[in-house]
Amino acid sequence: MSYTIEIVDRHKEVEAEEGQDVLNALLEGGVEWLHACGGFCNCTTCRIEVKEGMENLSEMQEDEKNTLRRFQGDEVLDGPFRLGCQAEVYGDIKISEPEWI
Repeated sequence: MSYTIEIVDRHKEVEAEEGQDVLNALLEGGVEWLHACGGFCNCTTCRIEVKEGMENLSEMQEDEKNTLRRFQGDEVLDGPFRLGCQAEVYGDIKISEPEWI
């Protein structure tokens, strides 16, 4: 089964297989997306802002929480942000690139 990832700020869509992480779906769909550590949850360059469908992503694990905290601070966990390399797709989602770096 596949789902749609809509990148709202780029006016693009890609398909993701069930359980595929967002970063790999974007890259396989021809969308350039930063990912400095190669998708190993060691940085936050692949972060996404989830506009719709947070419930259609896998639950955030401790590694992802710790990485986000380390680079962005505790408050980032209260927002709609995920690491693309860790968030697995289980339904349609809409995302954008966060404005913060």
